Amino acid sequence: MSRPQVGFSMHPRWIAGSTLAGFLGPLRTAGLEALEFGLDANDADWPHFEPMMYDCRLLGLDLCFHAPYKPPYTIAGFAGHERASIEGDYAAMLDVAGRFGDTTVVIHGAQSATRPQQELVADTVAFLRWALDRYPSLTLALENLVFDPDKVKIGADRTDVLRIVEEINDSRVGICWDLGHDVMNGCHDLPNQAWLQHICHAHLHDVSEHGVDHYPFNYGRVPIRSWLPALARAGFSGIASLELKGGQLASLELEQIMEMLVDSTSKAHRLLTTST
Repeated sequence: MSRPQVGFSMHPRWIAGSTLAGFLGPLRTAGLEALEFGLDANDADWPHFEPMMYDCRLLGLDLCFHAPYKPPYTIAGFAGHERASIEGDYAAMLDVAGRFGDTTVVIHGAQSATRPQQELVADTVAFLRWALDRYPSLTLALENLVFDPDKVKIGADRTDVLRIVEEINDSRVGICWDLGHDVMNGCHDLPNQAWLQHICHAHLHDVSEHGVDHYPFNYGRVPIRSWLPALARAGFSGIASLELKGGQLASLELEQIMEMLVDSTSKAHRLLTTST
């Protein structure tokens, strides 16, 4: 991949009342080229995920993945006695991504309400190094996360993410820049060049007037008009996935939802491909 691609965070429920090709058709016309699948065996629809992945590949779409992060999944403790158990939990999911060849997997850093930051950094670094060794076809993208006053979260500070990526110093470890998370954290400035040049994946979504994220670009609270062209100018050639949550749109008619998805896809594609 030598240029940015627009992706979409896919779930089997998006195609309720339609077909896979029928749902994706308008998005592909608007510039969609890739799909991001969450990996979580506890999702009630998990049995439908892998068959859909193969169907999407047959349609000619590139795939990327998001490692599990919702409880009971956690990488906290990976550098300690919990490693074997955590390896087993995550290997079962990352093996799925590994079956699709060279691709990217988004990773959340370790987080805990009781463990100190230094331990969580060590857990995150150890996990990334283990995944690098076990999965030679995967690129790992460490994501910036939303600050939580009740937890220490590796990723809630841009500096922590960049420091870990630079410490590992491997071409298959980069940053997943979640633009909406930055805005949720009160960051409205463009990241520095060191950060931008380490980005290998991105998550795109807007933030509502009530401070809720993972919406389409309806509110204008995430500065995509300046950030996405800057990302492209920095040499970004990965997938920028629209990471939207269907539950946020449940009160709308299907036609309205589709219009929003198409509009957001079109905006992302235009801003990433007309950066000069």
